[in-house]
This record gives sequence, structure tokens and C-alpha cells, in this order.
Amino acid sequence: MSNWKISLASAFLFLAFGSISAAQALEGFTPLFNGKDLTGWKGLVADPPRRAKMSPEELAKAQEAADQRMRDHWKAADGVLVFDGKGDNLCTARDYGDFELLVDWKILKDGDSGIYLRGSPQVQIWDRAEGSGGLYNNQKNPSKPLVMADKPVGEWNAFRIKMAGDRVTVHLNGVLAVDNVVMENYWERDKPIYPTGSIELQNHGNTLYFRNLYIRELAVSGGTEAGKAVLKKGARVAIAGDSITEQRLYSKFMEDYLLACVPQLELRMIQLGWSGERAPGFAARMENDLFPYRPDVVTTCYGMNDGQYRIYEPPIGEAYAQSMRDIVSRLQAKGAAVVVGSPGAVDTYSFKRGNLAPKDYNENLAHLRDLAREIAGEAGMPFANVHDAMIAAMAKAKPALGEAYDVCGSDGFHPQPNGHIVMAYAFLKALGLDGEIGTITVDMKGGAAASEGHQVLSSSAGKVEVESRRWPFCFYGDGRSPGSTKSIVPFVPFNDDLNRLTLVVKNLGAERAKVTWGSSGKSFSKAELEKGINLAAEFLDNPFSEPLSKLDALVAKKQAFETNLIKEVITRFRNAGELLGGDEEGQKALETLRRRLFARHQRLEDEARLAVAPVRHTIVVTPEF
Repeated sequence: MSNWKISLASAFLFLAFGSISAAQALEGFTPLFNGKDLTGWKGLVADPPRRAKMSPEELAKAQEAADQRMRDHWKAADGVLVFDGKGDNLCTARDYGDFELLVDWKILKDGDSGIYLRGSPQVQIWDRAEGSGGLYNNQKNPSKPLVMADKPVGEWNAFRIKMAGDRVTVHLNGVLAVDNVVMENYWERDKPIYPTGSIELQNHGNTLYFRNLYIRELAVSGGTEAGKAVLKKGARVAIAGDSITEQRLYSKFMEDYLLACVPQLELRMIQLGWSGERAPGFAARMENDLFPYRPDVVTTCYGMNDGQYRIYEPPIGEAYAQSMRDIVSRLQAKGAAVVVGSPGAVDTYSFKRGNLAPKDYNENLAHLRDLAREIAGEAGMPFANVHDAMIAAMAKAKPALGEAYDVCGSDGFHPQPNGHIVMAYAFLKALGLDGEIGTITVDMKGGAAASEGHQVLSSSAGKVEVESRRWPFCFYGDGRSPGSTKSIVPFVPFNDDLNRLTLVVKNLGAERAKVTWGSSGKSFSKAELEKGINLAAEFLDNPFSEPLSKLDALVAKKQAFETNLIKEVITRFRNAGELLGGDEEGQKALETLRRRLFARHQRLEDEARLAVAPVRHTIVVTPEF
């Protein structure tokens, strides 16, 4: 059968089961299961280290026995792989390296299963409150899913799993469950995950069902969703995008963070948001608006308008991809790194646009997200997954704060401050920042220490005074309002991933202690304090709240100037030189205007930078007897 016929058959199966569109089925996926028998599958023989020690003869004999057990307990019935609850895992007959896997699965009450990647456990499947999709056996890296996205027990669920290198991304029923997390080697903890291995359908003695198993092998590329650090000391960073960028909120939060949380990098920034813009528009104005700034790093966020507010069709993706590839290649030619951002999302409640449902437009934006990821991978550049970060935040926030709590804006697509925090999180994470703001250690028997960026000024009897050059990021406002940044904190891992100012307490002579930081106090167990608590997460109102608020106002003033600078002068005056012809005096006047405007911009930049001065603060640890 030709590849075309295989792909077309796949498309019909996907349409029948409602797992994936025909367009996606034709994107190079091939079936792992033919729907009729166990061709292409084998039984499980031990684990990878034990198999590696077997001689060829021993392995062949063990495989023959394992295949017989497989046939006794795994069956193909009506296009579904069914496991009777006895026997061992089912393994692909061949090994895979980097791949994207599509699979539907169904379990019964209290079911427990999983999918081994490269022969290693596992992407979790089970009937538990935390939900499926997590990398259950991780110890150092996240093991739980970002959100519970399972359908009720007994209904079909759909995984889309991407494994590139040692990193895994999992979508469950279209919702991001695992975001580019390192998968650890369960069998040999001191080694990285194996570069190749089989895909296994795991069982724990339950009746299981799988169908629609398709795989697409991936070429190894440098593009990653949580890219290696691209920010070098003194780098010039440009933030480009459409009207969502011109709102000057996620760009402001990014600049606040880069100035205050990593001041040692001494970065300089500019935002270039333009309302209504699509990727071709930015490509057309880069020469005039961006290149004179000589950026070292550029973040892009296009796609919301490129989707044209209608159901996705291939020409939409083709036009978007052509312009984004042009943008990335031209910036690379100038020596700049590019963080290729996906479009965001539309709100599942507040987005109202004729007959276009939020689900339909989010599917359109998801196509553009996939193209952005592909383009980043081709160029070896970081990818910022803005779309899935916002979808995940909505899935968590709305059940807690109400369906009308908008994450993507009251109009459905221009986020309020809460959604912009999610966007900033996605971009900062893609920039490769490690999130370590610092560690302060208090020894209750005497003495204290602090990591780089912080200096202990004095300490005695559990009280320590510290001067910090590195600040934690802070959040503000009503804890239930989308107009505040504080309301979204429980639903996005900003503090866990990007904002860790850790307090460690040693030799506590009680089972609990009260920690007072600034004007707030909170009780913690001895075990928690010995392990370390994240002050930034535990004390949202803290000694850095006021200084960061002042910095935020200065950055807002600077970025408002940038919008006017670009839109009212740099762009609109770009043909002025031609109109002046050979008028030397006029040309000099234009150059003087440009020079003075950029001097004004630098003064505003310096004003914000100087606001990040060392902050003195006191931590008191009081044993509770």
C-alpha cells in the first residue's frame, strides 16, 4: 500500500473517531496499529538494562515466550487494542528516537496504565483526581500534569505526545498537560534517558483499550520550548507583536523581571507592538523600525490576526509560515537570536464573534502554534508556547473563579493583566531563565548566609537583615479579578519556575516556626523550613512590592514613549528623506531628531535601571513550642 493510501486511511479513521482532523492525519503520521491484528508489536522482555546483558540467543528465546504471552492477553477487536487485565506490557516491534505520538485510550473505574517512551516509564494514565498525562516516575523534574484534563472514566481520551531529546510535551484532549519536561531514566537514575527505545502500552492488571495509534518521527533540531539561555550580559532585547503587544502589559512584565530579577545581565529593551499587525506587516517594517536598534534577541508574538478570525484553512498557515520564516532568517542574518512565540488563545467565555466558536478559533491558533514551533526548530531557536500556557491557565482558573473570569480578555482576545502574566511567563521561560533569585540560610544556632545577589548585614537568634540586589517578582490587586496579576498566581507556575527566593532554616529546635517577612507572618513545619520555602510564593505582599511597583510605573512610561517613537516618528517619517531630496539641511534635521529621540529613550531606560537599587529587608524565624 502506498504512503498516500496509508495516510488517507489514517485520515478516515481519525475522522470517524473524532480524535484529529484529516489535515493533521496527512502531516506525515504513520499507523502503529492496523486495526486488525498485532502486526508491528511484540511482548515485553524484562527492562532495558537486563535486556542489554542477554546474549542474542537468550534474547531470542525470551522474546518468543513474551510474544506468546502477548497473544494470550492482547487482542485486536473492531479497530481497538484490548488488554484483558493479565500478562505484560505491549511493545512496538521497533525502537524510536524523537517522535510525535497520537493515541486514544480508555480505562475503567480505578484503572491504572501508562505509555512508556523509549522503553522507560511513563506518561501516566489512571483514574485519579490529579489526572493523567504526568511523567509519574520523575523525581527531580515535574511529575504531575499541569491540569486535570481527563474525560469521565469509560470515555475515550486522546494523547498527543512529543519527545525530543530528553524532553516530553503531552497534550491530553487538546489541553497542555506536560510542557517540555525532562523525562528521567527510571531504570538507571544516574544516566540520561535512552536515545532510542520501544513504545510500550503499560498495564497494572486492568482492562485497557487503545486505538488510533499513529507516530511521526522527528529530525533532531535545536529548537526547544524551554530554550537554553540566550541572554548574554548587555544584550539588547526587542519585543515584537500585534495589538496584544501594544497593550504594553506582557512586555512591561518581562522588562520588570529582566531589570529586577536578573539585574546582573544589564539588559536593554524596547517594545515594538503595532495594533492590527500580522506577521507580513512586521516583516515589511523590520528594516526601518527594528534593525537600527541592533537587537541581540527578538521575541515575536504573531498569529492572532494572521488567523483571520475564521475556521483554519491551509492558506492561512502558508501565509503565516512564509512571513515568519522570513522574519527569523533575516534576524539570524543580522546575528540576532529569535524567540519564536506562538499566538495566544481566545477566551472560552468572552470571545464572541458571529458564528465562530472559541473552540474553533483556538483550533486555528493551535495550527499556527505548531507552525511557530516547527519554524523555531528549523532555525535552532527557542519556542515560546504562549497558546498552551493560556489554555492551561483558563482550564485551571475558571473552575475556581467562575467561567466569566476571563484569562484572554473581556473582549475574548486582548488579555487583562492576568493573561499578560501568563504570556510573560511563556516568553521568560523560553529565554532559558533558571528562576533562581537567591537562597538565604538561617542557622538557629547562630549565623546566616546568602547566595550571590544578596548580602547578610546582621543576624542573631533567628533574625537576619539582608540587602538584596536581586529582587523577586511581585503581584498586585484583587485575588479574584482578571484586572489584577495576583488572581492568576495559583493557576500558572510562575513562582515555581521563574521566581524562587528560598529561605532555608537549619537547627530549628521546634516542630514549627513562624516566619515574619516585612509586615507579614506565616507558620511552617520544621521539615518545610529545612527543605526550603519560596518566600516569593508564600508572601505575595512583601518588602519588594513597593519598589517593584515604582519600577513598573517607570517601565510603563518608557514603553508608552516607545509606541509613540516607533509609530509616530520612526515609521511615519521613513520616506521623509526621499521627499527632501538633496536638501542637506533637512537631512541633518531628520538625523538630529532621530538622535535626540533615542537619547530621550535612553534617559527613560536609565531612569528605570537606576530604580533597581539594593533593598534592605528583615526575616525573623520564631520557634513555636
